[in-house]
Amino acid sequence: MPTIEASRRHPALSRRNLLALLGAAGVATHIRPAMAAPAVEKSVKVAPGLYELAVSTTTNLVHVASAGARGANNAKVIGLDPRTLEVRSTVELGADAVFGLAVNDATGTLFGTETRGGRLMAIDLRSGAVKARIAEGEGAHLRQVVVDEAGNRAFVSAFGSRDKPSAIWVVDTAANTIATVITEGLEGGIIGLAYDRAGDRLFATALQSNEVVEVSLPRRAAVRRFAAGGEGPINIAYDAAGGRLFVANQKSGGLAVLNAASGQPIKVLETGAGALGITLSADGALAYVANRGAGTVSVVDARNLTVLASLETGTHPNTVAVDRRSGLAYVTNKARMAPRGQPQPAAEDPNGDTVSLLRA
Repeated sequence: MPTIEASRRHPALSRRNLLALLGAAGVATHIRPAMAAPAVEKSVKVAPGLYELAVSTTTNLVHVASAGARGANNAKVIGLDPRTLEVRSTVELGADAVFGLAVNDATGTLFGTETRGGRLMAIDLRSGAVKARIAEGEGAHLRQVVVDEAGNRAFVSAFGSRDKPSAIWVVDTAANTIATVITEGLEGGIIGLAYDRAGDRLFATALQSNEVVEVSLPRRAAVRRFAAGGEGPINIAYDAAGGRLFVANQKSGGLAVLNAASGQPIKVLETGAGALGITLSADGALAYVANRGAGTVSVVDARNLTVLASLETGTHPNTVAVDRRSGLAYVTNKARMAPRGQPQPAAEDPNGDTVSLLRA
């Protein structure tokens, strides 16, 4: 039977021919390269008050929301080179800071939740111009925005307040107007969102009631609630191929994997204090959990449901975004904050206000 050694003794026997001979002999010819351990490749200082980030194929940049220093009114969205993390673009926003980010590359638009002002901002990715500020009444405490590119829609979570109930905005992103405001069945402080295109539904986390809420978009209402698998559910991701939900539970410091059909827990993994961000790789093989309190990002084998690595990325890891083309992952790390009412300390936090590049 031909062997790899045979190719060394017979240089004319190319790799392609060797694999063909091995295949004809009934030998498996798929050779999987050895996988390197997940690692932090680099971390760079970016700007004060980092929050969410999103990767765009329109600009080929990693866009990062910076709220700026407290009271400075110098918020911006910064575009970073995906390989070097060097600054390539800046959109100045002044006092109108955005916190959550999502990209619609079909239209070349970046959407940001302007939490303080209760508006959704639409930014032209190519020019950096603000195209629209979308609002429904006043005082909406917006958090996350999720984009449906095929349907030209965006979904925005509004946490609610004493005077306003929790809500989900359905935004027509062609007209940049709010098409529907869903409130029915959304008690409990709606915060994180995940979209299921095939089912035309959303899964939302209810922070105050420790639940996941299924929302039917055609019915414009919540249709089901079930336990989040931990305390303090923040962010959520939906695995369409596996029919599973991945929920980051901040108070209990773990990742709960739930059956989306039944709502029953499949497994709960301890990842670290303050589990906050949850993002899946493009092929669904990996889950990244940003553990704000622990200062780590957990890299999880999403198929075997084991923690592969806990990477120290920065002071307070906040959000992870994955480039679906390269598989590289990016993390925002917030800095330690001075007590409210005091100016920012002169000495910078060396491990805060950074973006980290991960390979896994």
